[in-house]
Amino acid sequence: MINGSRFGLHEGPVSFLNEFPSSNRMNLKTPISLNLGPKRKQRLAVFFFFLSIYLLTGQGSIQSADGKIMYLLTQSLVENHSLSFTERVSQGDSEGEKYSKYGFGMSVLAVPFYLTGKALSSVLPVAPSYATLFCVSMINALITALNCLLIYCFGCERFGFSHRTSALLAFGYGLSTIAWFYSEDFMSEPATSLLMLTAVFLLTGRDAAKNTRTLLLAGVFLGLASTFRLATLVVVPGFLLYLTFAKEKSQSWNLTDRVLDAARFLVPIACFICLIFLYNYVRFQNFFETGYEKGFGSEGWTGLFGILFSPGKSIFLYNPLLLVGCLALPAFIKTRSKMSFLFGWIILAHLLLFSFWHSWYGGSGWGPRLMLVVLPYLILPVGFLLEGAKGKARAGIVAVMILGFLIQIPSVTVNISRYYYDLRQQYQEKAHDMLLYSPAYSPLIGQVKQVAKVFKRLHDKEFVDQLVTQALAGKTFLGTSDNEVLEKGLAVNAPNFWWYFMYLFGFSAWLTFFPVIVLLSISMFCGYKLYINQE
Repeated sequence: MINGSRFGLHEGPVSFLNEFPSSNRMNLKTPISLNLGPKRKQRLAVFFFFLSIYLLTGQGSIQSADGKIMYLLTQSLVENHSLSFTERVSQGDSEGEKYSKYGFGMSVLAVPFYLTGKALSSVLPVAPSYATLFCVSMINALITALNCLLIYCFGCERFGFSHRTSALLAFGYGLSTIAWFYSEDFMSEPATSLLMLTAVFLLTGRDAAKNTRTLLLAGVFLGLASTFRLATLVVVPGFLLYLTFAKEKSQSWNLTDRVLDAARFLVPIACFICLIFLYNYVRFQNFFETGYEKGFGSEGWTGLFGILFSPGKSIFLYNPLLLVGCLALPAFIKTRSKMSFLFGWIILAHLLLFSFWHSWYGGSGWGPRLMLVVLPYLILPVGFLLEGAKGKARAGIVAVMILGFLIQIPSVTVNISRYYYDLRQQYQEKAHDMLLYSPAYSPLIGQVKQVAKVFKRLHDKEFVDQLVTQALAGKTFLGTSDNEVLEKGLAVNAPNFWWYFMYLFGFSAWLTFFPVIVLLSISMFCGYKLYINQE
């Protein structure tokens, strides 16, 4: 358990039945439980398989500037019952009262985790500052595991995929994309993804478009997502269009009914928007001021190219399975035309929005961080190819998943800020463009080299002991030279796992390795259960 603020922060890192002719649908009197939904044990196995892996590979600290700011708001809410904080977060901040420029959703969500950390520190030999950081940093491990579970359920319940195909889709998302990396730090994208995907799951259920409770719940989840990232609201028009045309052909089109459906969905969203306005006013005495110093630029084509094709941030290079998802789109559109419209809206709306954002690359993260929220909608269509694929075709798709898995491993093994520091140290202001546009300097290559460097230095006991001594003394390298961070920052000079840091800091073996053994056992047991329960 290690305080990430000490080691150099970096900026952020309608059922499917309704779309078939009635003659092809099962009799609605048939018990749905016999045909829809994975078994409870299978769902639990999926969830705990991914949760155990994410907990094993978690860093146990908050090492991004964005995450640190959101954590400080949580700390202030609990300790001072205030929205302001005075701790410096990044070089150049002015003194005095501070406010988070991010949505309040993530900080509020972290409150029970923060309190859990305080409680643990009272019974374990761990300082409260470490324990609270540790618990809060593990939020996205839980959330990303829930995302994997929801993708699995989506495959089984909404598309009718087999257990095997749905489990592969969950694996493809959870371990073959940048979702794995973002399960480590305290960022808002994983939670935004979960809330939006839940809203989509609800609205695409059987008879959802005429179920008042479902419409309200979907609006609640999407409204909640907007408190994490305001950009979520860009999908609202697509949801409304989907609701308008999601009815069966046999049902009459009534304007009054459509307006009422839209109102049921929009009312919760409007309530959350009012909360956001109030939050803005309390911070800045302006309902429309969010705290962001910059906004949208005019070079949208640069951002669009960068997100899709740049060597340093291409969504396809970091998530090769998405290429298979693109190939599966024709089958998806042909089979689920209305649902594919909703998926397409979510993908294109975010792509266009973030292409014009001044920081379209998402800061010093792994891949295009801002596009994390659209990954499920390109992963799920892969199931249409998996269901019909046999032999070499299916093996090819699995091989792409394995490739994605191998791509993610360096990112979760060593802190990626190390490569950013290294490149900036060598090339100064040129480093930014080199990282984005030069294939030779892409983090996909550079991060592998950094992993090799870190593991090579681990055999130097004197060097490692020096790093630990400085960390225990509270030495911070924030705002110092890149060279000093690279030489003395423990978080960028050791495998980025909480249990390894605890080992270096001299915690007892039972506190360090017993949880690791338990988590390894859970992951192997759940993985075995998923493997033998193939349909």
